[in-house]
Amino acid sequence: MMTGLLLSMMLSTTQAAPPVLQVDLHLDTPTQLLDRGIGLDAPAGLEAGLAQLDAGGTNIAVMVLWPPRKGDHVARTYALLGTVEREIARLDRVELATTVAQATDVARGGKLAVLLSLEGAHGLGTGDWRMVLDELHGRGLRLLGLTWSFSNRFAGSSGDGGGGLTEEGWALVEEAHRRGIVLDVSHASRATTLALCGQAKVPIIASHSDAHALKAHARNLTDEEIRCIAQTGGVIGLNFHASFVGPGADISRVADHAEHLAQVG
Repeated sequence: MMTGLLLSMMLSTTQAAPPVLQVDLHLDTPTQLLDRGIGLDAPAGLEAGLAQLDAGGTNIAVMVLWPPRKGDHVARTYALLGTVEREIARLDRVELATTVAQATDVARGGKLAVLLSLEGAHGLGTGDWRMVLDELHGRGLRLLGLTWSFSNRFAGSSGDGGGGLTEEGWALVEEAHRRGIVLDVSHASRATTLALCGQAKVPIIASHSDAHALKAHARNLTDEEIRCIAQTGGVIGLNFHASFVGPGADISRVADHAEHLAQVG
């Protein structure tokens, strides 16, 4: 389907070639927009604002709502969402996309298509998570990372060696599937990833992970996980952060991870 990642999908060349769809599956830009009080079109201050995305050729971007470990997780999620919504309303060349067809059409029209993801189901709060999920979905959320760097009431995280999906976690999985929200296992524990993939009714993604065989990092995917995600029809987005890429981290080493993921998955 669609950081971390720079996934290019070359379209048909039998006719005049349309723009290449180049997708970044995981951008923390909303956090920077909110905390720094600047716009997506700011000339400086963002790791991935419009200037950087244009320079790299990215035309579909997954903007991440990330509530950190401490604080009011739901309030932070809504604050980030509001920030992204204001930027989309302010900038003519940026549009929210909630379907594959819409994202494709926006990108082919020369604009930036923004998809929304929640990084960590702790962002749904400690109360009625279905109500929060329903509102977020209504405002455009289409991707959901089950965990961040710590385990929550839904699933275990790779960050603290957590277990698998809880009973409440399976309920969340069902609700996400019902609403058409793609589940992301990039921060999930191995038990969570394998359990979810083993029962998956729809494709699963890992938005920003590399190959554990090339760099033994807890956040990188074992060959078993890679195969499991691939069998769902899912996608793995490459993580360009040096600590995940390994010694001598450069674009060649990133390509090694890409090749391994492709060969195994």
